[in-house]
Amino acid sequence: MAFMSQLILSAAVLLAVLAATSATVGTQCVPGSDIPYNPLQACRDLLSTKICSIGPVYASVGMLKRRCCNQLSRIPAYCRCEALRILMDGAETPQGVFEDMPSCPRFTRKYTMGLVDPDECNLETIHGSPHCPTPITGGVDV
Repeated sequence: MAFMSQLILSAAVLLAVLAATSATVGTQCVPGSDIPYNPLQACRDLLSTKICSIGPVYASVGMLKRRCCNQLSRIPAYCRCEALRILMDGAETPQGVFEDMPSCPRFTRKYTMGLVDPDECNLETIHGSPHCPTPITGGVDV
Protein backbone atom coordinates (compact mmCIF):
# COMPACT_ATOMS: atom_id res chain seq x y z
CA MET A 1 0.00 0.00 0.00
CA ALA A 2 2.84 2.42 0.83
CA PHE A 3 4.49 1.61 -2.49
CA MET A 4 1.29 2.47 -4.36
CA SER A 5 1.02 5.81 -2.51
CA GLN A 6 4.63 6.65 -3.40
CA LEU A 7 3.99 5.72 -7.02
CA ILE A 8 0.90 7.93 -7.20
CA LEU A 9 2.76 10.81 -5.52
CA SER A 10 5.70 10.44 -7.92
CA ALA A 11 3.35 10.43 -10.91
CA ALA A 12 1.59 13.55 -9.62
CA VAL A 13 4.90 15.38 -9.17
CA LEU A 14 6.02 14.35 -12.65
CA LEU A 15 2.77 15.61 -14.17
CA ALA A 16 3.10 18.92 -12.33
CA VAL A 17 6.65 19.39 -13.64
CA LEU A 18 5.56 18.56 -17.20
CA ALA A 19 2.62 20.97 -16.98
CA ALA A 20 4.85 23.78 -15.70
CA THR A 21 7.39 23.14 -18.45
CA SER A 22 4.80 23.14 -21.22
CA ALA A 23 3.25 26.34 -19.87
CA THR A 24 6.55 28.22 -20.04
CA VAL A 25 7.64 26.96 -23.46
CA GLY A 26 5.01 29.09 -25.21
CA THR A 27 5.92 32.26 -23.32
CA GLN A 28 9.57 32.74 -24.18
CA CYS A 29 10.27 36.29 -25.24
CA VAL A 30 12.88 35.83 -27.92
CA PRO A 31 13.27 37.63 -31.26
CA GLY A 32 11.62 35.64 -34.01
CA SER A 33 9.09 34.10 -31.63
CA ASP A 34 6.84 36.38 -29.53
CA ILE A 35 9.00 39.40 -30.38
CA PRO A 36 9.75 40.23 -34.03
CA TYR A 37 13.32 40.74 -35.18
CA ASN A 38 14.19 44.44 -34.94
CA PRO A 39 11.11 45.19 -32.82
CA LEU A 40 9.47 48.54 -32.33
CA GLN A 41 10.88 50.51 -35.25
CA ALA A 42 8.39 53.32 -34.55
CA CYS A 43 9.60 53.49 -30.93
CA ARG A 44 13.17 53.60 -32.21
CA ASP A 45 12.19 56.58 -34.43
CA LEU A 46 10.42 58.25 -31.50
CA LEU A 47 13.41 57.84 -29.18
CA SER A 48 15.91 59.00 -31.78
CA THR A 49 13.76 62.11 -32.30
CA LYS A 50 13.22 62.88 -28.61
CA ILE A 51 16.65 61.90 -27.26
CA CYS A 52 19.02 62.40 -30.19
CA SER A 53 17.12 64.98 -32.27
CA ILE A 54 17.79 62.97 -35.45
CA GLY A 55 14.44 61.31 -36.08
CA PRO A 56 12.42 61.21 -39.28
CA VAL A 57 11.39 64.60 -40.64
CA TYR A 58 8.16 63.28 -42.16
CA ALA A 59 6.36 62.72 -38.84
CA SER A 60 5.54 64.70 -35.72
CA VAL A 61 6.48 63.46 -32.26
CA GLY A 62 2.77 62.84 -31.59
CA MET A 63 2.44 60.66 -34.69
CA LEU A 64 5.61 58.75 -33.82
CA LYS A 65 4.31 58.17 -30.29
CA ARG A 66 0.99 56.80 -31.61
CA ARG A 67 2.84 54.44 -33.96
CA CYS A 68 5.20 53.37 -31.18
CA CYS A 69 2.33 52.66 -28.78
CA ASN A 70 0.51 50.74 -31.52
CA GLN A 71 3.56 48.53 -32.22
CA LEU A 72 4.18 48.02 -28.50
CA SER A 73 0.54 47.05 -27.93
CA ARG A 74 0.85 44.25 -30.52
CA ILE A 75 3.61 42.57 -28.50
CA PRO A 76 2.26 40.27 -25.77
CA ALA A 77 2.19 41.97 -22.35
CA TYR A 78 4.61 39.41 -20.91
CA CYS A 79 7.21 40.34 -23.58
CA ARG A 80 6.96 44.14 -23.65
CA CYS A 81 9.77 44.81 -21.16
CA GLU A 82 12.05 42.38 -23.02
CA ALA A 83 11.21 44.03 -26.36
CA LEU A 84 12.15 47.42 -24.88
CA ARG A 85 15.39 45.94 -23.53
CA ILE A 86 16.22 44.67 -27.03
CA LEU A 87 15.39 48.12 -28.42
CA MET A 88 17.84 49.70 -25.95
CA ASP A 89 20.61 47.20 -26.60
CA GLY A 90 20.28 47.26 -30.38
CA ALA A 91 18.18 45.33 -32.86
CA GLU A 92 18.81 41.62 -33.20
CA THR A 93 19.00 40.25 -36.74
CA PRO A 94 17.81 36.74 -37.71
CA GLN A 95 21.48 35.71 -37.61
CA GLY A 96 21.61 36.66 -33.91
CA VAL A 97 23.76 39.77 -34.42
CA PHE A 98 22.95 42.99 -32.55
CA GLU A 99 22.98 46.20 -34.56
CA ASP A 100 23.10 49.57 -32.84
CA MET A 101 22.35 53.01 -34.26
CA PRO A 102 25.79 54.45 -35.05
CA SER A 103 24.46 57.99 -35.36
CA CYS A 104 22.98 58.06 -31.85
CA PRO A 105 24.29 56.86 -28.49
CA ARG A 106 22.37 54.05 -26.84
CA PHE A 107 19.01 55.20 -25.55
CA THR A 108 18.78 55.91 -21.85
CA ARG A 109 17.30 52.87 -20.14
CA LYS A 110 15.08 54.85 -17.82
CA TYR A 111 13.38 56.71 -20.68
CA THR A 112 13.05 53.67 -22.93
CA MET A 113 11.62 51.43 -20.20
CA GLY A 114 9.17 54.26 -19.44
CA LEU A 115 7.41 53.87 -22.79
CA VAL A 116 4.88 51.53 -21.13
CA ASP A 117 4.21 54.03 -18.30
CA PRO A 118 0.78 55.69 -17.89
CA ASP A 119 2.01 59.04 -19.25
CA GLU A 120 3.34 57.39 -22.42
CA CYS A 121 1.62 54.28 -23.89
CA ASN A 122 -0.05 53.06 -20.65
CA LEU A 123 0.37 49.36 -21.47
CA GLU A 124 0.31 46.46 -19.03
CA THR A 125 3.42 44.29 -18.78
CA ILE A 126 4.38 40.98 -17.20
CA HIS A 127 4.41 42.86 -13.89
CA GLY A 128 0.62 43.37 -14.09
CA SER A 129 0.88 47.14 -14.49
CA PRO A 130 2.23 49.70 -16.96
CA HIS A 131 5.78 49.44 -15.62
CA CYS A 132 9.13 47.93 -16.64
CA PRO A 133 11.88 47.94 -14.03
CA THR A 134 14.93 50.01 -14.90
CA PRO A 135 18.15 48.03 -14.55
CA ILE A 136 20.42 49.63 -11.97
CA THR A 137 24.19 49.42 -12.25
CA GLY A 138 26.21 50.61 -9.29
CA GLY A 139 23.26 52.54 -7.89
CA VAL A 140 22.91 54.69 -11.03
CA ASP A 141 20.25 54.37 -13.74
CA VAL A 142 21.87 53.43 -17.03
